[in-house]
Amino acid sequence: MTIYTTDDWAMTSDLTEESAVRVADRWTLAWRCSWMPDRLLTRAQALAAMVLAEVVAVDPYPCGEAAQGRMVAAAGEVGIPLEQAVFLLLRRRTA
Repeated sequence: MTIYTTDDWAMTSDLTEESAVRVADRWTLAWRCSWMPDRLLTRAQALAAMVLAEVVAVDPYPCGEAAQGRMVAAAGEVGIPLEQAVFLLLRRRTA
């Protein structure tokens, strides 16, 4: 699981087609994630959204405490209920 950042303007993953891009300069809320296109995010939130996308790409319902903990922490950082995040990501995979 690797999230790649490009000159602090883009984030991509080696496990999923989801991405995040910086859409503004000098704004706190300056990032947009592909699976939440209607929300502006901070860089930390965009990174958390990418972590969620990677974990769901591997196993949307993990049994391990480490993966579950990563998902809960990432959803909390993004400010979205974990169930909603999993739903949105799975819906994009089947579309």
